[in-house]
This record gives sequence, C-alpha cells and structure tokens, in this order.
Amino acid sequence: MRFAATGLALGAALFLLGTAGTAEAAPCGTNGHAATVQANSNLRDAPGTNSRIRGTTTGVTEAGIACYTRGQRVTAGGYTTDVWYFGTVIDYDIGHIYSNVWMWGGT
Repeated sequence: MRFAATGLALGAALFLLGTAGTAEAAPCGTNGHAATVQANSNLRDAPGTNSRIRGTTTGVTEAGIACYTRGQRVTAGGYTTDVWYFGTVIDYDIGHIYSNVWMWGGT
C-alpha cells in the first residue's frame, strides 16, 4: 500500500524524484525510494520536533527513504503535514552520511 501526502509541492522540504506535486513513500517494511532533501533540514532521532537533532543538511542533498510514519504535525513554508520520513541522508557538501534519521523539512 502506498501513501501520498498531498500538499507537499514546490516550497516543501522533501521531494521524491519522479513525482510531481506530491511526496510518496512506502510504509515500513517495503522497498525504499530515492528522494532529495532541501538545505537546512534537520535530521532527527524520532518523528517530532522535540527529538534530538542528529544533523542539519547544508545544501539540497540525496536521501534514501525506507519508510514513513505519522508523527508530530509540522507547518513550515506554508505547508502542514504529520508525515515523517525515515532513512539515510547523504550530505555531499560536508562528506557525511546520516543513517537511520527522521526528516521533515524545516523542522
């Protein structure tokens, strides 16, 4: 089963490659998806803004999204969602790989 989080379009912090106007991810336990994450997006331990920040992207970067979950509702850049993505982010600008992080841009 696939889940589409509508409303995440231009200006949203997370865009999946090959989609137009929506962000899609697989529920946990299925194949992952390639994505990009906007600059200055916090990468966290859990799907909420109160969780520890493991890093912040320095530029638009690549991510491998393993799954998603519903977590804390966040509003940023004019968009609101409670969908959080879990996976690995590669920040080429600083040469660092963040594994097993949760992300929602602007958090």
